[in-house]
Amino acid sequence: MGNLLIKGGTVIDPARNFVGKSDVLIQENQFVEITPDVPVEVEEVINAAGYLVTPGLIDNHTHIFYGATESGFVPDVALLPMGVTTAVDAGSSGTSNCHTFMRTVVNQSQMRIFCTLNVSPAGQVTERYPENLDPRNYDLGMLKELFAQYNSQVTGLKIRCGEEVVKEFGLDTLKAAVNLAEALECRLTVHTTNPPGNITEIASQMRPGDIFCHCYHGKGSTIIDAEGKVKRGIWEARRRGVLFDTADARVNHSYPVIQAALAEKFAPDIISTDLTQASLFGNMVFGLPAVMSRYLSLGVELPAVIKACTSTPAEINGMKGRLGTLAPGAIADVAIFQLTDKEFLFKNRLGETFSGNKLLVPKLTILNGKIVFRQIDFPF
Repeated sequence: MGNLLIKGGTVIDPARNFVGKSDVLIQENQFVEITPDVPVEVEEVINAAGYLVTPGLIDNHTHIFYGATESGFVPDVALLPMGVTTAVDAGSSGTSNCHTFMRTVVNQSQMRIFCTLNVSPAGQVTERYPENLDPRNYDLGMLKELFAQYNSQVTGLKIRCGEEVVKEFGLDTLKAAVNLAEALECRLTVHTTNPPGNITEIASQMRPGDIFCHCYHGKGSTIIDAEGKVKRGIWEARRRGVLFDTADARVNHSYPVIQAALAEKFAPDIISTDLTQASLFGNMVFGLPAVMSRYLSLGVELPAVIKACTSTPAEINGMKGRLGTLAPGAIADVAIFQLTDKEFLFKNRLGETFSGNKLLVPKLTILNGKIVFRQIDFPF
C-alpha cells in the first residue's frame, strides 16, 4: 500500500546505478519497495510514461539569504518548480549573521536547506565590494559554537580566493581557512575564479573532500594549460580526492575551458548554479535544469549529470542514502522531467555564447512525499 505511485517512467537513480523503466511507490514521506506480482493499492497514480523520474535535485551552490543580502532570493518559490528539493547556501552568512539565516531562511522554508559558513564573519552580503578576509578576523570559537548548534544544517566552510577578494593577504587566507576546517573537521569550499597566482597553488592546499568550485571559470589562471590540457596539479588534486563543482554563475564558467576539460574526460563531480537574485531566470544561468541541459548538450551523459545533482551532493551534505536516491527507506523527494530536443541559447558575462540542443523541462516536484509543483500541461 502507499499514498502515491509514479508509474511507467524512465527512472534514473545513480546512487543505485539504475537507469530503466520502473515504478516508484511512496508511503507517507518515504519510498517503499514494490514486490513483483503483488498488487499495489494507492490513493493516487501519476502516469510518468515518456518522462524521466529522478531523485529530487540538490543545488549545491546557491545564495538564498533573502532579506539580508543583495543576492538572496526566496528558495521555495524559485527552486521547487525547477525540481530542486534541497539547496545549499554557499557562504552568504558568517559567524555574525548565521543565527539570522537560520531563523529567517532555514526555519521558514518548505524545502530542505543546508549551508556553508563564510570564513569572513559578515559573510557575502553584497556584490558591490568583497568580504574582508583578513585571517585575524576568523573566529574559530564562534564557528565551533555554530557548528555544534546547527550540526544538521551547517556542512562546511566557504572562502573566496579571487585576487580582488583576498587582496594583500593572498593565499594566507586559504591557509588559515584550511586550518579552520581542520579544527572543525569539516569540508572547505573554495571559490577559485581569478586566483592570485597559478590556480594549481590553490589546488595543492586543498584536502580530500574539499570542494573546488567554479572549476571551469575563464578568468585569470584556469585549470587549462597553454597547450589546451588540464593542468597536472589539477589532475593530482582529483586523484587526492578534491571534488570539482561547476557553480557556473554568470561569469564563473567559460565554454572553451569546459570543452577543453571535457575533451580530456575531466567531468565535474558536482553541477550547481551559484544562483542569485540577479541570475535567477536569466539567460546566463536561469536555474539548475538549464545548467544541467548545458552539460548534456556539451556531451556529458545523462546519468552522470543526474548524479552530479543528486547522490554526490547528498553524500557531501551527510545525507547519503536518505536524499539523492529513490531507494526504499529514503526521503521521498522526486523530480519528473521531459527531455526535449529543443535549441536554446546561453551567454555569459565573458561575452561567450553557447547553443544547446537538449533541454530538461521540469514537470512535477515531490517534496517529503507531497506534490509541491506540477506543470499545468503534465497529465496524470
